[in-house]
Amino acid sequence: MERLVYILAIFAYSYTTFAHFFPGSVGQRLVQYARAVALVGIVAHLTALVLTAFWSEHTSGGFPGALSMIAVGVAIAYVIVGTKRMQALGMLLAPLALVLLGTALVVPRHEVSALETTIQASPWLPIHMGLVFSGIAGFALSFAVGILYLWVRHRLKNKRFSGLGNLPSLEKMDRIQYRAMLFGFIFLTLGIGAGGIWASVSPIVAWTFDPKVVFTLMIWLWYGIALQLRLAGRRGHWTATFSVVGFLSLLFSLVGVNFLLSGWHGYGG
Repeated sequence: MERLVYILAIFAYSYTTFAHFFPGSVGQRLVQYARAVALVGIVAHLTALVLTAFWSEHTSGGFPGALSMIAVGVAIAYVIVGTKRMQALGMLLAPLALVLLGTALVVPRHEVSALETTIQASPWLPIHMGLVFSGIAGFALSFAVGILYLWVRHRLKNKRFSGLGNLPSLEKMDRIQYRAMLFGFIFLTLGIGAGGIWASVSPIVAWTFDPKVVFTLMIWLWYGIALQLRLAGRRGHWTATFSVVGFLSLLFSLVGVNFLLSGWHGYGG
């Protein structure tokens, strides 16, 4: 049942992606409905996540579940900022949500062991995951705006002004990427705290040296440095560069560490 609902979400995200890449007046008409279609996809996606958690009798869904939850966070970020002058973000966020969800559906799920079932029974797990993935959604938005900022800045420096008329100013994009980064940092901090509480009450005692925990703390420190530099006056392309590098590192933490290194955050890898 949940597979069919996931497919509905895939179709919705595919439409949203297609609308932003289709040229001319037809593409503009498609974009008018893109946010509404994305909302339908988000509702279907969240419904599928609930059904998956119910039928599988465990919360996380493993590595595919992590990808799926990040995808819905990215889709929500797209809907929030999907205004006319930020349509260019749709060319980044919509495909990202589609690729993440598509990957989540094709990656095989592993069998959950009795020990994992015991660990996942803690009420702190959904709190930890909800906070962390909300933070990742904020970083995804900051990443997308950061790429757009760097591209526009490069065009302006080279006096190539074509195609920039419908885009927001660098100042506005800088504010958006900062707020998205701050949102992500706050929620990641809360998620790390909730994860610490979860670890303290779980039967696993070797969480401190888990590779994904180490990488997450490094990424948390990276974004913390970016925010501190901004307070010191280093903003604009500094914030954008930190956003892009930070999110790419985060994706490596999620995917690369999962397959290259073992640990309790390996999502069954």
